[in-house]
Amino acid sequence: MKKTINILILMAAMLCGLSCGDPVEPDTPTPKPENPAPKPEQPVTPSPDFESQFQKHIALWEFTGAWCANCPAGYTNMNFTLSTNPDFTDYVHPMAFHSNTSDRDDLAIDATDKIMMDMNITSLGFPSYVVDMHYGGSLVEGVNLKEHLYEDMEDNPAYCGVALSSSIVDGKASVTVKIHSEIDAAWRCGVYVVEDKVKYYQKDGMKEHDNYTHRHVVREIVSATYRGDRIGNSTVTAGTEVEKTYEIAIDEVWNLENTYVYVIAIDAEGNANNLNYCLLNGGESDYKRK
Repeated sequence: MKKTINILILMAAMLCGLSCGDPVEPDTPTPKPENPAPKPEQPVTPSPDFESQFQKHIALWEFTGAWCANCPAGYTNMNFTLSTNPDFTDYVHPMAFHSNTSDRDDLAIDATDKIMMDMNITSLGFPSYVVDMHYGGSLVEGVNLKEHLYEDMEDNPAYCGVALSSSIVDGKASVTVKIHSEIDAAWRCGVYVVEDKVKYYQKDGMKEHDNYTHRHVVREIVSATYRGDRIGNSTVTAGTEVEKTYEIAIDEVWNLENTYVYVIAIDAEGNANNLNYCLLNGGESDYKRK
């Protein structure tokens, strides 16, 4: 009787195992996908005593519109902060993103509203700003801009350098981008066409200007998105240089005497780490070392 009970218990266990989905051949290895999904990039930061050989340059994104009555005053607030602080004068670079949010603006690009949403500054309206794709605020008074710039200098130091060159042949610009990494890190490069001193309509308080001078207008985002393209391997080894080339079709409305290509090195956390720029037509700018 005891033997019969043991046999019944063994059979029940086998049936339970099959009903629970156990493999018929437990020693057969589970096949792996041929192209596994890439692992997410891990943020890498330098050690506390790290000091970059490269000068830190900051991307200051201004969000504006030709229809925006407060935007000229916002630009004045921003320009005052930059021009009256020697730490910012040569190292902070405004880039103006125009929007069609409230009315038509021929200088607007489609990505502007998405950038504002992604950066969580939509509620701030126009004019507003983002420092190095990280700190944001309003330019109506611009009271936090100085603080955010200094915070960025302290908390987001450079640990790479950016160099670039551009030449135009047959209506197309060929732009070569280089990033020299000082630590093991993943990099993306954001590439933007920026035209300065563009003449266009602007509302200004109760006034309207038909021939207003717009500064640092982002005409086109050349990289796949404003967040940039991968450059180099998933991890760029410290002390090495990576390179990428872009081709840009020239728009006939651009004044090439005032049109530049800006390149931002973006780290794995999505923050701008360093910046450089040069003329679109025959420009070249080497690494900015200290």
